[in-house]
Amino acid sequence: MTMKRVFLLALIIGLILTAAEPRFTESNQLRRPEGYRNWPLVGSSLAMSYNEAPSQREEFHHVYLDPKAYKQYKSSGTFPDQTILVMEVYSAASQVSINRQGRFAEKLLRVEAAVKDQRFADKWAYFHFDEGAATAKAFPKKDCWNCHAEHAETDNVFTQFYGVLRAD
Repeated sequence: MTMKRVFLLALIIGLILTAAEPRFTESNQLRRPEGYRNWPLVGSSLAMSYNEAPSQREEFHHVYLDPKAYKQYKSSGTFPDQTILVMEVYSAASQVSINRQGRFAEKLLRVEAAVKDQRFADKWAYFHFDEGAATAKAFPKKDCWNCHAEHAETDNVFTQFYGVLRAD
């Protein structure tokens, strides 16, 4: 195989891995995004909660943003239509193996997604994938949308918590 063909093959594979547009079923259920762990990691947090009472469990949140939306946001400060953010939620563990201090992400508990798409009346919809599920239906508006609309720093996205996206 010539170097030109190797380069073209690598380029095609790279485009496939980073191509990210939300895919939906006929009933508007979101298909679980593929390859999102190859997307930019825009934020991580430990034990964040929207409740005043202390959380009974610590969870790590890792948030990934699709590459096309990341590129546009970094250049313009706006999220384009068909933006996808994926959040993995992990249990926190400590004192395992050689670790005696601190916490690390242990077991994947759930995967959630936020999608900006014109098909939704309010442009954004929020999804929770049950364990092993290939599709998810949108949460009712009262479950996520209102809080995002009221408290998110930028276009329903909590950019204030994502160091990579903050305009520091």
